[in-house]
Amino acid sequence: MALYDLDRTVTRAPTFTPFLVHMAASGNRLRLLGLPLWVLAMLGYKAKLYGRKPLKQFGLALLVGRVVRSPSLQPRIDAFVARQLARNIQPGALAQIAADRAAGVRLVLVTAAPEIYAEALADALGFEACIATRHQRDAQGNLLTAIDGENNYGSQKTARVAAWLASQGLTRSDVHLTAYTDHASDAPILNFADTGVLVGRYARPQSGWAQTDWSQAAA
Repeated sequence: MALYDLDRTVTRAPTFTPFLVHMAASGNRLRLLGLPLWVLAMLGYKAKLYGRKPLKQFGLALLVGRVVRSPSLQPRIDAFVARQLARNIQPGALAQIAADRAAGVRLVLVTAAPEIYAEALADALGFEACIATRHQRDAQGNLLTAIDGENNYGSQKTARVAAWLASQGLTRSDVHLTAYTDHASDAPILNFADTGVLVGRYARPQSGWAQTDWSQAAA
């Protein structure tokens, strides 16, 4: 089984801020006036004034609205996903995904990105499952700004993967796990796996991790 991170691992660049900008630009363009506030909010996060969960919720409320996925919003979300697939996927990631699939490896996307669009990206790329940041739902099943539980980051990924394995009737010892991610902040999932692989030309793996570069297609 292979666990893939999304941002800067499967993709070349992060996806969350581009998603916010896309949704504002393709909907009520007056929301674009909130972009300076979003930049200030990101600076506040960098200054450790608050965590990723409130930051993400603020950005979604500011630039998308209270409802962040619904039948009426889905065409705009689909357009964002199509753009990511066309422009933002690392060639080496596509090659590794194809190789894993051909070898019968089960593919799981494990990401802090929101399920709003991460699920569609996972489906399009051929993943069996997507373990992303979850959002609360209204009575109609629409996704809301509020995150359900915690942002799927750091040690939260390990807990979510373990819970997903249990839902499949599996224990950790039943599977050989390979984890791919771009940053040492994912040390919990890299160490949870049998094989941890840090992705990036300038990645600095810790002892016990491998390193690879997916920015170019294999020769």
